[in-house]
Amino acid sequence: MKGLVIKTHNRFYEIKAGDEVFLCSPKGSFKRKAEPEYRLPVVGDQVDLELLAKRQRGVDGYIVAIDYRRNRLKRALVDKRKERVMAANLDRILVVSACVKPGVDWGFIDRYLLTCELADIPCSILLNKVDLDPNHGEDNFIDIYRSLDYPMLKTSVKSAIGLDTLKAMTADGISLFTGASGVGKSSLINQLAPQANLATGEVDARKGTGKHTTTFSALVPMEHGQAWLADSPGLRDFAPPPVEPDQVRFGYREIAQAQKDCRFSTCLHNAEPGCAVRAAVSDGSISNHRYRSYLAVVQEMRDYFQSRF
Repeated sequence: MKGLVIKTHNRFYEIKAGDEVFLCSPKGSFKRKAEPEYRLPVVGDQVDLELLAKRQRGVDGYIVAIDYRRNRLKRALVDKRKERVMAANLDRILVVSACVKPGVDWGFIDRYLLTCELADIPCSILLNKVDLDPNHGEDNFIDIYRSLDYPMLKTSVKSAIGLDTLKAMTADGISLFTGASGVGKSSLINQLAPQANLATGEVDARKGTGKHTTTFSALVPMEHGQAWLADSPGLRDFAPPPVEPDQVRFGYREIAQAQKDCRFSTCLHNAEPGCAVRAAVSDGSISNHRYRSYLAVVQEMRDYFQSRF
């Protein structure tokens, strides 16, 4: 039997198969597979089930295989020596930032955009809580991302801003909402799918950071039944999975484009002669903000690969 993983929690998985939902766990032999990424399911996975005649040990059956993932969102763990698959088979990712409380972190957004570009997952930027911002979501960086053709939407649950557009954006497939704690992901999902009734939390007034209100990953069905919304636990930071330093450029659209005119195909755009990227930064074609973001990730990847030897 085939099914869709709709919730993960403590190595137990809720699987939707037809009109029913089953609580399952991975079979022992399945967890010893050679490919580490396929040893445990994540939300969005299509899986094969073996159902029991009746529930035993708290489960309805066992997951025996994961279908091929057409894409997956991964992040590096703290020491970058391990990676974690967060979700699979996504149609879009919506990176949510709050204009105030805690405020927009463009560096955090850059890391998600890089990861989505390399994973070939469409990514949009949601600037939430615009009703609390005197500038209504406008700042010195927003035009940079508009010029890169990333879909951008300003939203507010309290003032019902942008919610109809957001509903249209997420009307089909699987849409993953991600971002730091306290930016309002769960509140947005509750507006789009009221039956979800996800827990929401206040932002710490002193630190300006949010509390973790989502402790597991889950897919929430839209009311018309044609789409799913994925909520994910809030993160203090997001570390892209390790890639070779010369691959980082493909996560920055403008840098990948300018790279074609560099003198050397292996140019890392740091101090090499004939670098078209640094020339574009000098003439303003590429923003210094994005260039510094790129260099920071390149250095992280260099440090990671050097530490392995």
